[in-house]
Amino acid sequence: MQFFQYGNEGYKSVLDPRTKLLLLIVINVVIIGTGFTGTDFLLRIVCAAIPLILFLIIRRTRTALLYGLVCLAMFFGEAVLIPHTRGVLNLLIVITLGPFSRILVGYAFAYYMMCSTTVSEFVTAMKRMHVPDQISIPLSVMFRFFPTLAEESRAIRDAMRLRGIRLRGKNGGVMKQIEYEVVPLMMSTLRIGDELSAASLTKGLNAGKPRTHICHVKMELWDWALVLLSLGFLFYMLVLR
Repeated sequence: MQFFQYGNEGYKSVLDPRTKLLLLIVINVVIIGTGFTGTDFLLRIVCAAIPLILFLIIRRTRTALLYGLVCLAMFFGEAVLIPHTRGVLNLLIVITLGPFSRILVGYAFAYYMMCSTTVSEFVTAMKRMHVPDQISIPLSVMFRFFPTLAEESRAIRDAMRLRGIRLRGKNGGVMKQIEYEVVPLMMSTLRIGDELSAASLTKGLNAGKPRTHICHVKMELWDWALVLLSLGFLFYMLVLR
């Protein structure tokens, strides 16, 4: 058993997709439901550290560094600025920092899940959980939709640079942004959706019969350790807190 393994794309996390899905739910519950002091604050730090460690394991060093710096600033504001300010300033900090701090960690873990989980692994895990195809198929399409859309957006910007199109300064503006970026991206969105739907039909996702899977999905020691940690978080949130 290894927490990560080396393949064609470098080190890749082998956490089971079911573990990732449970962690995604638990991290969002803890981050949204806890406060800024005491045990609540310690749980927030632990939940924030999980995506950071996982980013490092899959060699997303730049993402981990940026995420870590933002988390440090966020926790500094929660631990120092909020308790030691009063009045309007305190209200402004809470309004600004509160919603952002409750979104960042969950978003970071969801991004990690997208980066480290293939569609085959996700579909196999959903089948092991006996999730209906009406749920697993749209989710599996979503796993490919957003990365493909991001690649298409980068391709549009590269094409603009190749043609010497600049939207900053006097040549910029909302209408130019819509004309050169938003409209092509919307057209690409329609095409991507059609292509992913056709790919799903080609792979027989709507056949209505049991399908075989070639990918290996198995709960390992680290998976069970993280499951126990997640259950401990839920026990604190629902019973002890």
